[in-house]
Amino acid sequence: MKVDINGIKAIIHYKSNKFIVCCHGLYSNKDSKKYIELAEIALKNGISCIRFDFRGCGESNGKFEDSTLSNRIKDVDEVVKYIKNKYHAKISLFGSSFGGMVAISYSYLNKIKPLVLISTPYKIEGIKNFESSKYNILDMVSKLSHVLIMHGKKDEVVPVTHAEKIYRMLKEPKKFLLFNTDHSFSDEKERKIALEEAVKWIKFYI
Repeated sequence: MKVDINGIKAIIHYKSNKFIVCCHGLYSNKDSKKYIELAEIALKNGISCIRFDFRGCGESNGKFEDSTLSNRIKDVDEVVKYIKNKYHAKISLFGSSFGGMVAISYSYLNKIKPLVLISTPYKIEGIKNFESSKYNILDMVSKLSHVLIMHGKKDEVVPVTHAEKIYRMLKEPKKFLLFNTDHSFSDEKERKIALEEAVKWIKFYI
């Protein structure tokens, strides 16, 4: 079901009041294969999923240059409030790359768990406009638990050391899985296994 949340274009895959909120990466959108496949696996496991375009991305209103970390946190908040109001939703977050940083920040500010992070850095060098230096991601991570970290061994964008450092800072329960794929998890077999692990983690803790 397509919805418009104050200019944020979203698609809801409804099954129950247990929801996965998908936070896409910096240059990605809600129609990435990851999120479509995640929604399919979630539905089979009795879990709803909402995938949406951050403002300035995909079909949503706004300018890309305004799609900062702060503004993306606000977008997640609008999406979460919408599904909580409409479905009395229980919330989990799935964040990829820059979307993982957004998911960490939102989880920290709103005490959300469980959380799944994929290809996620703890800082981004050289992209000042997106405020990654404004937020101390590792400090936030040190307050979080119930987090699954997944990363590609061949990630050409975010070194595996970022995932390792995030994992070390987390509280238990936590889990760290490596896959034989790249930053986008473009290997279909590896991506399917990763998404099944994500849903299994969320289903256990939500």
